[in-house]
Amino acid sequence: MNAYIKHIHRFMAVAGCSAAGVLLQQQAQAQDLKQETIDIISNYRPKLRDAAKLNLTASLPGFDTTRPRLQYQVPALNLYFMYQPVPLKPLALGKDSLAALQNNFIKAGYGNYNTPLIQAGFGTGRHEKYNFGLYANYTSSKGDIKNQDYSALNVLASGTYFTPILEVNGSIGYDRNQVHYYGYDHVVYEYDKSQVKQAFSQFTAQVGVKNRPLNDWAFKFEPSAKFIYFSDSYKRKEPTAIFKVPVSKQLFEDVYLRAEGIFDLSSFKEDDNEQINNNVVAIHPALEIIKPRFVLHAGVNPTWTNSKFYLLPDIVNESHIIYKKVILSSGWISYINKNSYRNLANQNPFIGSYGSGILNTRVEEKYTGIKGTLGSHFNYNTKFAAVTWYNLPLFVNDSLDGKTFYTKNEAELKAFNLHAEVGYIQEEKFQMRVSLDWFNYTKQKTEAQPWGLIPFQADAFAQYTIAKKLHLNANLYFLGRSYYQVANDFGKTKSAWDMNAGASYDIGKNFGLWVNANNLFNSKYQRWYGYPTYGFNILGGVMIKF
Repeated sequence: MNAYIKHIHRFMAVAGCSAAGVLLQQQAQAQDLKQETIDIISNYRPKLRDAAKLNLTASLPGFDTTRPRLQYQVPALNLYFMYQPVPLKPLALGKDSLAALQNNFIKAGYGNYNTPLIQAGFGTGRHEKYNFGLYANYTSSKGDIKNQDYSALNVLASGTYFTPILEVNGSIGYDRNQVHYYGYDHVVYEYDKSQVKQAFSQFTAQVGVKNRPLNDWAFKFEPSAKFIYFSDSYKRKEPTAIFKVPVSKQLFEDVYLRAEGIFDLSSFKEDDNEQINNNVVAIHPALEIIKPRFVLHAGVNPTWTNSKFYLLPDIVNESHIIYKKVILSSGWISYINKNSYRNLANQNPFIGSYGSGILNTRVEEKYTGIKGTLGSHFNYNTKFAAVTWYNLPLFVNDSLDGKTFYTKNEAELKAFNLHAEVGYIQEEKFQMRVSLDWFNYTKQKTEAQPWGLIPFQADAFAQYTIAKKLHLNANLYFLGRSYYQVANDFGKTKSAWDMNAGASYDIGKNFGLWVNANNLFNSKYQRWYGYPTYGFNILGGVMIKF
């Protein structure tokens, strides 16, 4: 472009010179010629030609797909070491840390009061698919008082079968407990053993299923069915069927939905008397919030019993004031205690009658307390509660000879309850626990006194192991005074202390010796009026494990 402009400049310079020469010539001629005029039509305007534009398109060079062949030459180094390493070899797997179980045992002994004792247990041990066990126990004693005899026989077989998604368990058992009504005045009355003999027999069969979810969020259920046939020497019969269907589902990370249906159905029949049906049906829905420092269980218990419907509260809360050390626990709960013949006989084996006037007990409890741990060994639990019992059966001696008990219905009984316990655990070497319960019965609506109820009781337990061979244990009990009523007379039983101690020594792996001493203070106290306990008794024997 610059060269082209230079040519234009040169052309204009030459043209200028030529025009100047012509003008000079004309001026010279004008001296001789007549003068002329020149009209300039337009100025000269030089114009450049349009330049041709170059269009450039950028592009990347093509890929080089050829694989380079690189040649390496590593010189060989001859190094010599004084230490020659041992060649690597795989190590054998260690043995299972769980020692082989001793699944079977036989325990036998004898003591004063003509007390034989024999126990036996047999099990299959650890199995991935199933486990099974069989247990049997028999003992009896003959006291110093006429007809102060008892015996107990217990047999139980149970097992569990595991599948990838289910756990099926079942059991069948038989219990026979024989007592005698010896709580009469032996100076006034004379009874043969057959006249005061009472034997309770119980057949039990149970089956249950539990799913094995793969994670905590899955739906869980654990239905079970239990059948009980209870009878005694006086042709009293009471079959019972109990069905439970608990289910749960985790809704969120800390929120659970739980529910349980309970069907407790029983009927009592004595000789040709009219059959007495006693049924309890309940549903327990609840919502639970479980966090590291806070737990809330909020639910209700719709319950049907004795042709009545109750909507019972079920609220429990735990809040950590100091994490794991001080936990505030409080709640408002209510439930039904079924007063079947079997349950009452378990409370007082000297019960003599069971009638249609007995109602089930509704219990309402409002409580608060603190619990927690101190250090790595101590734990404690305290609770203060206001308790109300509705339709509570109280045991009083019969008005004939006093040897049996019948029940009186207390329409409403209120009390304040204080419970406290503290424990110490040092691995498997030493453990100790002390607990107490105090009831301040403040108001009775029907009866003059809370007959047969113990207002204060405490117990202490300790166990110590020396060199993993010698095992020592001891129990200390205290029972407060309770009210009793015989005909139109009433009074209070005496308070009592009771202490038991025992020891066992392992001789080798499969053989051991044991001894138990009961009622070391030789205190013949009366839990039920007219029935003093055995005095000091001791028994010992051997145990074989295999």
